[in-house]
Amino acid sequence: MTEHTNTPELRFPEFKDEWKLQKLGNLAQFSKGKSLSKKDLNINGKPCILYGELYTKYGAILNKVYSKTSTQNDSLVFSKRNQILIPSSGETDIDIATATAIDTDVKIAIGGDLNIITPINSDGRFISLYINGKGKYNLAKYAQGKSVVHLYNSDIKKLNFYLPTNMAEQKKVGDFFSKLDCQIELEEKKLELLEQQKRGYMQKIFTQELKFKNSQLENIKWSYKTLEELNSFFTDGNYGESYPKSEDMSDKNDGVAFLRGSNLKKGRITLEDANYISKKKHSELTTGHLFLDDIVIAVRGSLGAVGYVNENMVGNNINSQLAIIRTSNSLLYGKYLLYYLMSNQGKKELLSRVTGTALKQLPIKQIKQIKVPVPKLYEQHKIANFLSELDNLIDNQTEKIELLKERKKGFLQKMFV
Repeated sequence: MTEHTNTPELRFPEFKDEWKLQKLGNLAQFSKGKSLSKKDLNINGKPCILYGELYTKYGAILNKVYSKTSTQNDSLVFSKRNQILIPSSGETDIDIATATAIDTDVKIAIGGDLNIITPINSDGRFISLYINGKGKYNLAKYAQGKSVVHLYNSDIKKLNFYLPTNMAEQKKVGDFFSKLDCQIELEEKKLELLEQQKRGYMQKIFTQELKFKNSQLENIKWSYKTLEELNSFFTDGNYGESYPKSEDMSDKNDGVAFLRGSNLKKGRITLEDANYISKKKHSELTTGHLFLDDIVIAVRGSLGAVGYVNENMVGNNINSQLAIIRTSNSLLYGKYLLYYLMSNQGKKELLSRVTGTALKQLPIKQIKQIKVPVPKLYEQHKIANFLSELDNLIDNQTEKIELLKERKKGFLQKMFV
């Protein structure tokens, strides 16, 4: 811990001076962008940024731009390095309290609904990082409105915060987070490449364009059979009058997970935001009990989403949005089926079975007719194990990125006052 309340908990050792409380209005000039909307975007033209992109594409520091516009120059406002952009409208006060510092010399056309702050003798990255971290709630209190929230330059000027008196310290903090962002971006690109690689392998495996070396089936074309012909078992979460009521719901500690479509993500079952039913109600709804190697599939809502039941998910239950495919292990390996249904070929086959117009669904009778390529059982296991190894690499890379992001959150709290 530091001795002073106006210095951060974590600091570069060469800096000793106390930080000074400043009002943003005394440190910068304030202006606005000019109207640009999605209809003005073009694949060619000048780099531009719309206010909505601050929420979806950019963090505290911007060094590259994703959009372009062909709108004429005389109707545009262009950025300068070190400027800070803050949305002037949004959905909530917390959402709108976000900032992006321009860390490039590229001239970027700045859309309307964006406040532009041009610091004088201060590092814009430092101020932006403060706003996105410790300063978010301080700025949010100046937001006005209910259904649509606004943040005006006249109010942003009122923001008070502690700033290093030494410009070198501001820049060093900005440089530190810029490098950390670059590292995160690099790891995210590695993750994207792994996911692309997996999709490519799946496409080639299930079209037999890619075959395993020394496979006895190298020259044998797979036959296709329906899930019904493969003796699979099917059930869904339509429990009729027994369907859980409000009094049957429970919590995580005392209940059993009652899964829905949002719990199926990229072939996995996640308990994030899961609902829970009482153990008594669960014992009544026996057809929805999950067994090892089951495939859970969304038949309403998130149509076609699938998840694999591993050891950690055994014994949970499903709601009316979901159905279970339980394969005959002597004919079809559940995990092989999972990867097939996640492939482009499998998705196309699955979605071709969807019925209804206004209310689309995937009835059990249609799931039974899904056609699956059927290599020998040991080949199914070999394919599933290969793709599982890729999933493990993807999981490890995802965990690495999440760890870096958590570290960044910690630094944002400890390196600012």
